[in-house]
Amino acid sequence: MRTKCGWVLALLVLFSSSLVFAASDPKFLAIGTAGSGGAYYPMGIALADIITNKVGIQTTAQITGGAIENNILINNGSNDIAITIGFMAYFARNAMPPYKAKLEKVEGLFSGLSKGMFQVVVDKNSPIKSIKDLKGKKVSLGPAGGGAITLFMQVIQSYGFTEKEFKPMYTSYEQSADALADGNLDAILVHAAAPTPALIQLAATKKPIRYLSIDDQTMQQLIKKYPYMIPITLSKEMYKTDEPVKIFYTTNVVVVNKDLGTDLVYRITKAFFENIDKIRASHPSCKDLDLASAVQGLPIPYHPGAVKYFKEKGLTIK
Repeated sequence: MRTKCGWVLALLVLFSSSLVFAASDPKFLAIGTAGSGGAYYPMGIALADIITNKVGIQTTAQITGGAIENNILINNGSNDIAITIGFMAYFARNAMPPYKAKLEKVEGLFSGLSKGMFQVVVDKNSPIKSIKDLKGKKVSLGPAGGGAITLFMQVIQSYGFTEKEFKPMYTSYEQSADALADGNLDAILVHAAAPTPALIQLAATKKPIRYLSIDDQTMQQLIKKYPYMIPITLSKEMYKTDEPVKIFYTTNVVVVNKDLGTDLVYRITKAFFENIDKIRASHPSCKDLDLASAVQGLPIPYHPGAVKYFKEKGLTIK
């Protein structure tokens, strides 16, 4: 009898502890993405659905300014989880431009979500044949908080001109596509996973377009100076282009506010990777996400809850 009572007491204590954990969880979580026409948004929806249905906390994917702004939103608590670019998270943690202060509440959840492709698009009949021809032209750089802005400035410097020598615009990918179709822009920059929905829609329903490649010599200069730029060639089949497109990509990652509890972040990370097929299905560029890529290439500290999960799986964070 005493043994039986002991077991009942132990179960009550365990049940009470679980209630404490549940009570300490936030009632709502927000995931920062980007514009609805990019790849971040469907990825964020998948992540939000997993947390809502598997962790039991109502979570929504929120439209934001993109990779740069997402680190700010994490640091000030407006978002709890967000998608960003690996090097932007590093810049944020170290007060490097475009950030003016250290955003120390930005911590890693996992890496290897997808590849952000540097895509520059013009009207198919435009006289613009190279990125160097964008000097003096009106170019949309995407949302004002997007990570593509920094990359674009680095690229044009390699082509011999600066931000003062072209006309930048800051609009969503959908608005940019409409403006290009209407002849109000000379070019648009999209830094997103490929194929990018806004570009597919633009080519299919509004106007024939052409993608600008980065020449081999400039590419070598770029990757030597900025090792986070990784060369890639998009096949003709991806966008049905006349020839392959030579560009580069950067790694997209998921970050989290360090103030979220270790147990909660552990449960979220566990839920993500136990339901990884849902994330992979959110966008074609996520198809290569796995546990191995999740612990490589993120240049900031991981949240202790994520570390706990990956160690449990026998993985070493690199």
